[in-house]
Amino acid sequence: MIKKWFVRIRTRHLAEMLRMTQRIAFELRKQNKLTGCVTVKLRYSNFDTFTKQQSIAYTNADHILFKTAKELFEKLYDRRMLIRMIGIRFTNLIPGNYQFNLFEDTHVMIKLYQAIDSVKKRFGEKMMMKAGGM
Repeated sequence: MIKKWFVRIRTRHLAEMLRMTQRIAFELRKQNKLTGCVTVKLRYSNFDTFTKQQSIAYTNADHILFKTAKELFEKLYDRRMLIRMIGIRFTNLIPGNYQFNLFEDTHVMIKLYQAIDSVKKRFGEKMMMKAGGM
């Protein structure tokens, strides 16, 4: 019973983190900026606050930013307490467009982000999002 509750709460937190990451990454792409550091902050119900950050290769791609944020969340979320606040911050911003990773990225992925961004610009940010963020 406790394990099911724990998984359900964790899933809700990850869905909220996915929504925040998508929203901020879209803003980064609109402003032609890249981030080099991801920070996750958790505040528990007793107001204990914990923060972790990690430097990454400069990017503004949702899938890379969310993967890093999720890893940091997993390191922080070790208590069975209620969470009062989740925060995600992207720092070390520089101007520029998405940087190709020669060994991991494909041309299809870049075209996908361009198509998603054009739909979001035309119809609004909330009209297209990943299913995990719903």
